[in-house]
Amino acid sequence: MKNLIKTILVLGIIAGIMLFTCPEKEKHVDKVTKEFVLMAQEDVGANSSNAGILEELIGEAIGSSISESLIHLYVKNTLKVDDYKVVTVGKMTYESEDRVVTIGAFGRVFSLLKLYQ
Repeated sequence: MKNLIKTILVLGIIAGIMLFTCPEKEKHVDKVTKEFVLMAQEDVGANSSNAGILEELIGEAIGSSISESLIHLYVKNTLKVDDYKVVTVGKMTYESEDRVVTIGAFGRVFSLLKLYQ
């Protein structure tokens, strides 16, 4: 009986911590934006031409700031976050079905975007 009470108490404490540290939608948006920007940079890096170093650096600086703000705006408008009080789940619609792209718990957001590549 003491083990059951201890187990219930520990589970209650963990649930309480999860309840108060559940991340907001903005953290999900930031995480997905960072993942999309990294994917875009990897794609550009793999397809880069033999342009001069100066042109490449200037192009990357301008392109990354514009693309990051556009990606952030897109993600902010399309990401739906369901709040289950102890965890939050971020979903985006792809090919007419909702797909889970992030899971938030304990104040952190974990991305599942790599699973869809």
